[in-house]
Amino acid sequence: MSISGLPFASMSVLAVLTTLFLMSMERGGWSWSSWTYAFSFVIGIPLVLLEVVRKVVITGGAVILLFFMVLIDAGMPGYLGYSPSDANWYDNIAHLLGAVALTFFLWSFLWWGLSKSGPPKENGTRKFVLVIATMFVLSFFFEFTEFFTDAIFGWSNFHPGVDTVGDLLFDFAGILCAGIVIARHRVSAIKRPFWQREVAHSASVC
Repeated sequence: MSISGLPFASMSVLAVLTTLFLMSMERGGWSWSSWTYAFSFVIGIPLVLLEVVRKVVITGGAVILLFFMVLIDAGMPGYLGYSPSDANWYDNIAHLLGAVALTFFLWSFLWWGLSKSGPPKENGTRKFVLVIATMFVLSFFFEFTEFFTDAIFGWSNFHPGVDTVGDLLFDFAGILCAGIVIARHRVSAIKRPFWQREVAHSASVC
């Protein structure tokens, strides 16, 4: 692979996430924040693969959304080093923003993984329903995992019951908000950059 074929856009995203992770480690050591940052690196796998295979890159808006999703979910209570936060408004924003971002990314990864042209301008209803249903299932699984770990081990980290209901409501609100935008505008967190479109056009002309 030549230098021009390297996934620079995806590598830049990983560099940002790595910076946040190292700042968290420096300020608070290994904690829940570190786990959140570490899990966020998983998103780099499809980003790199799609950039190499499909010649598509993450959009600027998606980078900003990802940055704030990770930062708010893991770093803000302790100013980049984690400390628990019982502020309802903060927890609600984290769940809403996370659900919006993950719905956009799942929709984009699914379409660009299956199609060379990405999400269609119309149709694609079954895949749209699949994405929304998958996000609902993942939300249920994650929130009830929190609930049952508290119940089984006698912890009170997540205020069983009240916190679970609130988290689910804002998860569902985020999924529905992203779903409405996708349904109306077919928004994608990934796109083919103009220089790749020009290459593809030149190849088709030749």
